[in-house]
Amino acid sequence: MDASPLFDPQYLPIIAGTLVGFAALAALLLVPISRFLDREEEVAEDWTPDALAERMRERQQTAANGTKAAEEREQSSEPDRPSSASP
Repeated sequence: MDASPLFDPQYLPIIAGTLVGFAALAALLLVPISRFLDREEEVAEDWTPDALAERMRERQQTAANGTKAAEEREQSSEPDRPSSASP
């Protein structure tokens, strides 16, 4: 059996069209999957031990700063109050 019918010029457009179609279909199916995996990888970076530790430090600083700010507001508002016991 001779392989010459595979290389017959009349079949080349069909072979080329099939290869291009297959590549287009593969890209059509794989590009959304790749984009999804990239997004999931970015989300997963938020859950690494380093990222979790950083968030915990930020929360502790915010809580400490919030407490200090509240204390400062209380202290600054006390002298502004008129004293009823003063003559």
